[in-house]
Amino acid sequence: MTLALLLTVGTGAAFANTGKESYITDKIELNRELWLSGGVTYAPVKELAGRMGWQLAYDGDAGTITVGNALGDKLTVRTGTSVVTFNGKTYDIAETVKVREGSAYVSLRTLADAMHASVEWQGEGKGSVVQGIDRYTVQAGDTLAEIAEAYGTTAGALKARNGLPGDALAAGRQLKVVVPEFLDPELADAALLAKLVEVEAGYESYQGKLAVANVVLNRVNSGRFPDTVKAVIYAKGQFPPAGKGMLKTETASAESVRAAKAALAGENNVPGALYFFNPQLEPERAKTADAVKTIGNHMFVK
Repeated sequence: MTLALLLTVGTGAAFANTGKESYITDKIELNRELWLSGGVTYAPVKELAGRMGWQLAYDGDAGTITVGNALGDKLTVRTGTSVVTFNGKTYDIAETVKVREGSAYVSLRTLADAMHASVEWQGEGKGSVVQGIDRYTVQAGDTLAEIAEAYGTTAGALKARNGLPGDALAAGRQLKVVVPEFLDPELADAALLAKLVEVEAGYESYQGKLAVANVVLNRVNSGRFPDTVKAVIYAKGQFPPAGKGMLKTETASAESVRAAKAALAGENNVPGALYFFNPQLEPERAKTADAVKTIGNHMFVK
């Protein structure tokens, strides 16, 4: 499925032309359309970067593409992988960088957020506007929490985005206020967890996906396993897809992302479950297992 993409290079009001309605605006249309795949909207990175005035660099030896903006942000991606480097640090994202008709496509949301731009859908989701966002200049009396609320993010995310050691703000300081989801401390585990859910339960119902996500979080909270999502997922011998490097090239579906976020927000449909397996493949184990619930092809056990 393809979608229209319109861009505004400066700040101010942004509107889209969906073919049904016309808006008076200075708009730029891409030659290549957006691409909707697995519930994720992808954009052609080279053309989008060029139209938005972002710098683009290729490293043929490393097979990477780097996009940069005037604020000093740099996002480096590699086709076929779902691990990115942003401002010198490596992060998991939920979607692989894809190739279509010879062009690299990146999640529109990931690329726009990293380049400090907003994405606004128009015309019942049939078109999109990408718009560069100015940094916010701190005013006397401003608090980090108030600024975060105004821009739909969190104080922790703003601190991570701007390298702030604490909550204190000096009047006149300029803050980057568009925060990539992978950088938000409260959401940093979501992409990795979603990819594990996809590879372990991509064929299962939403409830089955939610349950797999909760097995990871139950382990984090159990005292018997490592105390972080990443450490649990990559613990030796626990989740073979992670150990084999499969998560670095996995794309999580929109439903797997939703399940991961719901689990991280506290929605638990298998409390106490620390393991899951297919009882059809392990019937003897199923006879003696302390089962919490069976969902689809998986039995969840303590």
